[in-house]
Amino acid sequence: MLPLLFCSVATDQVNRLFTARCWCTNKALSDYQATIVMKVSFPRAWLGILVLSTGMVSAAVALPRGEPEALGFSPARLALVTETLRHYVDAGHIPGVVAGIARHGRIVYLESLGWQDVEQQVPMRSDAMFQIRSMSKPVISLAIMQLLERGQLRLDDPVSQFIPAFADMNVFEQVGVSDGAVRPASRQITIGDLLLHVSGLSHRNSALYRERDVRSRADTLSQLVDKVAGVPLVADPGTVWNYSISTTVLGRVVEIVSGQALDDYLQASILDPLDMPDTGFHVPADQLDQLVHVYRLSPAGMQREPDMDIPITREPPLLEGAAGLVSTVPDYLRFLQAFMNQGELDGNRVLSEAGVALMTRNQLPDAVLPIALNPQQPMHDLGWGYGFSVVMDASRSGFARNNGEFGWNGSLGTFSWADPETGTVAVLMMQIQPSGAYNLSALFKTLLSAGIVTAF
Repeated sequence: MLPLLFCSVATDQVNRLFTARCWCTNKALSDYQATIVMKVSFPRAWLGILVLSTGMVSAAVALPRGEPEALGFSPARLALVTETLRHYVDAGHIPGVVAGIARHGRIVYLESLGWQDVEQQVPMRSDAMFQIRSMSKPVISLAIMQLLERGQLRLDDPVSQFIPAFADMNVFEQVGVSDGAVRPASRQITIGDLLLHVSGLSHRNSALYRERDVRSRADTLSQLVDKVAGVPLVADPGTVWNYSISTTVLGRVVEIVSGQALDDYLQASILDPLDMPDTGFHVPADQLDQLVHVYRLSPAGMQREPDMDIPITREPPLLEGAAGLVSTVPDYLRFLQAFMNQGELDGNRVLSEAGVALMTRNQLPDAVLPIALNPQQPMHDLGWGYGFSVVMDASRSGFARNNGEFGWNGSLGTFSWADPETGTVAVLMMQIQPSGAYNLSALFKTLLSAGIVTAF
C-alpha cells in the first residue's frame, strides 16, 4: 500500500522544472508522521505521472521509531493523550499542537493536531516550526559548556574578561527596586553566574529595560549587550536567582571566544552534529510552510498575533540566545536525547559525561532557593543546573514528576522534559499566549507518566 503523501510544488521557469517538497502522514508506516522527506526536481511533462513509492521515502523523524509496548508504554494510554489534545483543539482552546515522546532513544509517540494557520486552515504537521523562546537557553548553555571543555573559558571567569563593558557594574541599593540610589556591585559577574541566572541582570522584557530602551530587534547582539551592561543590576552577583537576559549575554561570549557569529557556531558545533535541520534563528523562505502562527487566547476566542511572525521570517540582526530560536518537536527530541545519552547521539559527541552532569544537576546554593519566575509563586520543587531546570523534590511539583528530571519551557507554549529515571524524553509545542493557559503541559506530563506501564 502506498503512503499518503502531500506535496508542495514550486516552478523553475528557466529550466522548466518543478520542485516537489513532499511529506508523508501514513500512520501505517514504521516511521509514521515523518515529514519533509524529499526534494526532487523533474521535467514539467512528468508532473501528471509522478508516482512516489514507499521505497523513495526517506523519513526525517527525530529518532528511530519503537513499538510502544516493547518500550513499556500502553498504546491505550497513548491514545488517551491524543484524545485529550484533540479535545483542546476541537473546543477552540488551542489552535494546534505537536507532541512527541521517546523512551530509550526510540519514539513511541509523535502526533500533530489542529492548525498551523487557523484562518487559512493549514493543518499542523509534525515538523512544524515553532518559536521556542526560552527553550533556546539550554542550546546556548551547551555552547558555553563546549567552550569550557575546550579550555577557552572557565565558570569563574569574569564576564568583563570578554566584554569589558561589564567591568564596573553598579547595583540598586534596594533589592527588587529598579530606581533610586545605586552602589558598586560586591563583585564581578562570572560566566557561572550567567548560566545560573544569579548575575543580577534583569529579564529582557522587564520594566527596567523597557524604560531604558535596552532591547531593540534592530540592534546587533554586540549593541544589545553593551546596553545591558549600562543598566544597574537588581542584586549583587551570586545572591539572588533572577530569570534574566543572561543567556543572551552568553551568546555574545560564544561569539567573542569562538570567533564565529553565534548562528554559525551553533550550526557547526551543535545543530549539524545532532542532526537538527529545522532549528535556527529564523524560518528560511523555502520553509515558511512549516511556520506555526502565534495566537492569543481571550474571552472573544483566539486572536492572531501577526507581529510575532514578522521577525522570525527574516534573518535577524539580533541573535538572541535567551529566546530567539525556532525549532521542531523532532529536532528538540534529538537535543534532549543527546543529554540522556551522556552527551552523544548517533556517534557524535557534543559534550562530556561530566559536562552533562553539570548542566542537568542543581548547581544553586540553598541560599538562593527556591527559584521563582513570579515572587508570589516560588517553585519549591526545582533547582537549576548550568543549562536546565532540575527537579529536586518531586513531591512538591503538584503533578507527575521524578527527582532528577530536567528540561525547560518557552513563553509561547513550548515545553520539554527529560527523565533519567524512566529513560523518557518528551516535547510539547503550541504557539499560544498566555502559554500556561489550561495548564496543558502538566496534564500532558501526567498522561505521559501514566502511560508507562513497565519499568526498565
